[in-house]
Amino acid sequence: MSKIFVTGADGFIGSYFVKAIENDFEILQPSYLVVNLHDFDCVKNFLEREKPEYLMHFAWDVTSGYQENNNNFDWVMASMNLLKTFAENGGKRAVFAGSCMEYDWQYGFMRENETPLKPNTFYGKCKGLLYKIASEYARKINLDFGYGRIFFLYGQGEKKERLMPHLINCYKQDKKPELKFPFLRRDYMHVKDVAGAFRAILLSDYNGAVNIATGEAPALCDIANKIAVLTGHEALNYENAASGADAPESLVLGDNNILNNIIKFKPQVSWDEGLGEMIRNY
Repeated sequence: MSKIFVTGADGFIGSYFVKAIENDFEILQPSYLVVNLHDFDCVKNFLEREKPEYLMHFAWDVTSGYQENNNNFDWVMASMNLLKTFAENGGKRAVFAGSCMEYDWQYGFMRENETPLKPNTFYGKCKGLLYKIASEYARKINLDFGYGRIFFLYGQGEKKERLMPHLINCYKQDKKPELKFPFLRRDYMHVKDVAGAFRAILLSDYNGAVNIATGEAPALCDIANKIAVLTGHEALNYENAASGADAPESLVLGDNNILNNIIKFKPQVSWDEGLGEMIRNY
């Protein structure tokens, strides 16, 4: 059985990904304390010893304030060192996790090979820079390299301050949730499907960027009202809510043609199933 090194295996997506591939690979998932990706000698020693054929790279600092944190650049350097050292030790295929925040959101509909990469955050700029450098480096050394751009996700295990847990907890406490921008439309995918999409990309021979997106973008108020109904409350009327002059881009939707028709992956978890599990457990 081939070895795979999974970084960020204990994170939100990484923990689901490890479950998704448990029958496919011998999984190497050392903690950050064991393999510090910013310690290049540590990374070199680990990869020289283990020599995994596959690499799935999720690890990144996304704690509070991450979008403008200077250490995003440190992660670019650590990620490139990881890719280079992996290749030098017999690595065959690497897949990195990217973000829809690399795109120019003014376009609304994001297509991998057409929509400009013009991010508004330092995080998005660093992820975009990493993709450009890593994909070109992989091409030059003939290394298989896939890159999944994650749009929006939800699911059991999310931090309580994120949108879905916040809405669920409001309704469980019989409180009316406040949505600053209820008419924003966002492309959400359940974390289990996000993990499944990365598994499919990893097992494919596709090189390049792939949107991890459903191709659907419900309004936030519609998601909130679905949660209301699932928790036994009445849906709210948002018709008179102000859109706000300071509202961010109204639509962020991913083209999922490559994911569906080339990678051959389609999401399996319905809104009712995904939200229902969260409602039962939060």
